[in-house]
Amino acid sequence: MRHLLPTLLCCASMLTGCSLFGYYKHEKPPWASPEESTKVQFLNSLEGGVRLTGPMMTALKVAMDDYLPPSTRAEDQKYPAGRCLAQWKYINATVFQASDDLFFVLFIPDLSHCGSGFIELDAGAEYAIDGAGRILAKR
Repeated sequence: MRHLLPTLLCCASMLTGCSLFGYYKHEKPPWASPEESTKVQFLNSLEGGVRLTGPMMTALKVAMDDYLPPSTRAEDQKYPAGRCLAQWKYINATVFQASDDLFFVLFIPDLSHCGSGFIELDAGAEYAIDGAGRILAKR
């Protein structure tokens, strides 16, 4: 009888994966086929591109993970607006470095790609993030 509870917990964690304990495995990004990869020609220069520093990327990642957690899937959303807003391709982002230790990240959904009639009054968000990658405030 003493060993029944640990055995049941072990079996339950195997059936549900580690999600029972709050662990979620993130899927690796998809790669193109080798045939498609051979067609890619890298540019000689990326001049004119957007340059993000390491701290800026940290601030952006922290804000992205809070705004739209990696476990969020468009196909799991009930309504068409939710399915649209659960996809990064419909969200524009701005990162502003106010000081060495303060970053602002703004997300604004572009609902024009979601179809006609979508109105979301409270869909965007602005984050204040410190250099350690902590969210200081959100509005």
